Amino acid sequence: MKSTILRIYAFILLFALMGSGCQKDEDLSYLDYTKPLSSFPNFTIYKTKKDYFYNVAIRPYSDGFLCPELSDNSPFIKLYNGKYFYTSRYRLINDYIVSIEVNADSYFTSLSFDEYIREKLTPFYTQGSTPSKVVNSIIDRDPFTELYYSKDSFSGKAEITIDEINQLIKENNLEKCLTKIK
Repeated sequence: MKSTILRIYAFILLFALMGSGCQKDEDLSYLDYTKPLSSFPNFTIYKTKKDYFYNVAIRPYSDGFLCPELSDNSPFIKLYNGKYFYTSRYRLINDYIVSIEVNADSYFTSLSFDEYIREKLTPFYTQGSTPSKVVNSIIDRDPFTELYYSKDSFSGKAEITIDEINQLIKENNLEKCLTKIK
């Protein structure tokens, strides 16, 4: 009897371990990784303590917070498989992210872009002010472990691609081409 119970536990443990090793591939097909970052003269490359790739970032401002000026018809928002996604934030190699809306003073909220856009579509959302739901959703006021900023042109180039940024990361050359903030 004990050997049967041990076999059952071993069988359950085997499947549990197999399942924990499986990682669901992230679907980023809504992003255009071939698009150069030329139309965005200022962008940030960063790493965070946790994965905030899908989370809305807001910034402190004199007497409140700056929330992204995004809506369901924004050029930076795409409806994909029934959800709204932000299309100007890209995953890079070695857990780096490049984005045009994140700055050194950004805070991350628990809101996904889908939740944020859907909230803005409700009649209860007050345009021009920071809704308490957004402010109350701040989960990290110091999220960055590394942060690099690009001002104006990128080392004299008119545009740069995601592949070129990844190459800079591979060669440990981010600091040569960008300003390290953190």
